[in-house]
Amino acid sequence: MGRDMITYIKGIVIEKNIDNIIVECAGLGYEVFVCGRDLENISNGKDIVIHTYLKISEDAHTLYGFLDRADLSMFKKLIGISGVGPKAALSIMSTLSTFDLKMAIVSDDHKAISAAQGIGPKIAKRIILDLKEKVDLESITSIESEKPANGGAQSEVVEALVSLGYSSSEAYKVLRSIEIGDSDTTEDILKIALKKMAIF
Repeated sequence: MGRDMITYIKGIVIEKNIDNIIVECAGLGYEVFVCGRDLENISNGKDIVIHTYLKISEDAHTLYGFLDRADLSMFKKLIGISGVGPKAALSIMSTLSTFDLKMAIVSDDHKAISAAQGIGPKIAKRIILDLKEKVDLESITSIESEKPANGGAQSEVVEALVSLGYSSSEAYKVLRSIEIGDSDTTEDILKIALKKMAIF
């Protein structure tokens, strides 16, 4: 049985637990372990399409699933790193979105990654070392497209926030939460960003 035998499951959520869900499909109930961020968006009794990874071990066949295929792709990259198992990868994906994780990797922000439960600085640095080149190659376009509007002012705000001690990934994260118009100045955006940083 190959690991890609079950690529996704489409069915109804019949049970929601602390770290997994039960999806009924064609009369069968599949236990799927999910990250905390996805769990917040899943409800009992609702239809679901979840992209899955099947881990086969001697004593169990375990399904891990994500609502977004990009998250599944990142999960697979994480578990391909020595010392990072599925539980650790889920912990990271529960703490950081795929975008924020990519930003942490390209900006060498091991603190953002080690904020995940059970992830120490050593593993966080290994993740950055192993994935930085891959993320750089595949994500420059997608990262640029996900940045807020008014790129010139945005870059200046990022530089200002970094100079104040925030990480690049924290700066980009807060900017993504702000509706930025073409007429907004660097000062306007920075004031809003600092207020939001206090909340984050």
